[in-house]
Amino acid sequence: MEKVEEAWLAYQRKLLSFIRSKVETTEDAEDILNDVFARLTKTANENAIADNVSSWLYRVTNNRIVDYYRAKKRFEQLPESLSETSEDTNTIKQLSKCLLPMIQALPETYQQALILSEIEGKKYKDLTVELDLSMSAVKSRILRGRGKLHKSMISCCTVYRNDAGEAVDYEKNIGSICTGCED
Repeated sequence: MEKVEEAWLAYQRKLLSFIRSKVETTEDAEDILNDVFARLTKTANENAIADNVSSWLYRVTNNRIVDYYRAKKRFEQLPESLSETSEDTNTIKQLSKCLLPMIQALPETYQQALILSEIEGKKYKDLTVELDLSMSAVKSRILRGRGKLHKSMISCCTVYRNDAGEAVDYEKNIGSICTGCED
C-alpha cells in the first residue's frame, strides 16, 4: 500500500492536469481521476502493480478517458436526421411495402428462396434442407432472385440514394405498373 500512496502523491496533480486537457468539465476530470485511483488501489490489493507505475497510470487514465467518451456518446440526443421519424426512414418503409408483392410476382423458384432468406431471415444452410437443394443452388437462386427483384424495382421506380448508398427518396416511373405499390 505504501507504493500506492507514493504513486498517488507523486502523480495526482499531473494526472488531473492531463485529464482536464482531454475532457470538458473539472467534475468529469475529477471523477476519472478517482476511477484511476480506485483501479490503482484494487490492482495493489491484488499485488499486480507494474514496475513502471508512471506508464501504467497514464495508460489506465487514457483508457478511462476513452471509456468516458464512449459512455457519453450513448446518452447524447440523436440528431434530427437520425430520428425514427426522418424522411429517409419513411422512404425505406414505403419502398419496403412494394418488395413483398414484387417478390411474390417472381417465378416460384426465386420467390421461395428470397422469402425464406431475406424476409424470414433463414440461413442458407437451413434453406438447403428446406428446399432440398445444394448450397450452390440456394446461393444461385437467391442471387438470381435478387437480380430479378432489382429489375422489377427499377422498372417501377427511380430510387435516389445518398453518398452512403442508402435510399433517400423515390418516385414512380411514368407509365409503370407496379405490383402492390402505393402511389
